[in-house]
Amino acid sequence: SKPMGAQSPDRLDQFKKRYKEWDDPHGETPPYHYGTHYSSAMIVCSYLVRMEPFTQHFLRLQGGHFDLADRMFNSVREAWQSASRHNMADVKELIPEFFYLPEFLCNSNNYDLGCKQNGVQLGDVVLPPWAKEDPREFIRVHRQALECDFVSQHLHEWIDLIFGHKQQGPAAVDSVNLFHHLFYEGNVDIYSIDDPLKKNATIGFINNFGQIPKQLFKKPHPAKKLNHRSSVLDPGPLNTPLMSERLFYHNLDNLRPSLQPIKEL
Repeated sequence: SKPMGAQSPDRLDQFKKRYKEWDDPHGETPPYHYGTHYSSAMIVCSYLVRMEPFTQHFLRLQGGHFDLADRMFNSVREAWQSASRHNMADVKELIPEFFYLPEFLCNSNNYDLGCKQNGVQLGDVVLPPWAKEDPREFIRVHRQALECDFVSQHLHEWIDLIFGHKQQGPAAVDSVNLFHHLFYEGNVDIYSIDDPLKKNATIGFINNFGQIPKQLFKKPHPAKKLNHRSSVLDPGPLNTPLMSERLFYHNLDNLRPSLQPIKEL
């Protein structure tokens, strides 16, 4: 698994070059690969802009109006091309709604989202051909892909990048996964900044551009153990001996609380 900045060789080389040639004359900012984040309030609201209450959140963050139509989320294909190839400032990842909520892909409220420079009026999100212009089909297939064996076999590598040992430090550098230092928890003490302008700018940066989650694992995360079913959507039988032994309703006694306290106080 690779970070979004490493999805295409050309852009990967540019991020490596940025890190290698970084030079801050003030010595305040250490080298980094990415100056933007993969998740923020604006990114979430931009994906969900067609659905309340996120429309109002987006407008509030955007100063009371929608963004230029050419910069709005309008096409799954274009969003992928931007985040993986074309835009050095775009390394955003998907949000959970892409795997369970078809409603966010529809402009059911008929908002006037503007018209692109090529004359295309924004409305519902443009889906890949395999979705057959059906948001529910898009979610179904997308969810099925998420639950497939291939993703399950590599999901721990993504965990290493976001929550694990490749999140920061030398492992992050080797994985081309190092972000601007203000994105990381505890890297700056805002209470020790005397300059009010600099302090407000730092707080605004953290609030608006995103923050790396707390590092949960210091060692490589183990791979998921796969069973005989390739997907939670797989209609295969559940009444096999192996599965029957594991179903909770065959072991109801295990759900009873213990009469002995875990620890004497």
